[in-house]
Amino acid sequence: MIDKNIEEFILSRSDTFIVPAKNVAVLYAEHNIAHAKLLLSQYKYSRVPVLNNQKEYVGVLGLTEIVEFEMEHDFFYEKSQNTTISEIVNKEVPTLRPSATLEEIMNKLIKEPFLPVVKGQEFIGIIVRQEILKAFNAFSHDFTKYYEITKRN
Repeated sequence: MIDKNIEEFILSRSDTFIVPAKNVAVLYAEHNIAHAKLLLSQYKYSRVPVLNNQKEYVGVLGLTEIVEFEMEHDFFYEKSQNTTISEIVNKEVPTLRPSATLEEIMNKLIKEPFLPVVKGQEFIGIIVRQEILKAFNAFSHDFTKYYEITKRN
């Protein structure tokens, strides 16, 4: 369990770690693989959230999932234009609720560059590992300016 003073300090370094949905690049499940490859490579994203027509969270998709799928199915360009990403979206990435604790966020972010934040199925935004690391960097530099640390016997 994270000490309450440390958690308070970390959380004070950001109003919220959530990047709102309106500021997140997403793909829609009906987009084709060619479109997804273009978006991911043009903007140099490793992966992005995938939503359905109702803007509900479906999963994530990255170039890794696309390449693995294409290799398994002997893909060529025409086929990638006719195959929707709903066939290959990764639904195994953990999600967070808006009320997630710092400990829960950190435990789940260990293996992921970002985590989708959902309320039910509604896509709220993402929490990016880089922002948590920035807060811990501030912690490592500034914590003793506000707190005294003493070793227990």
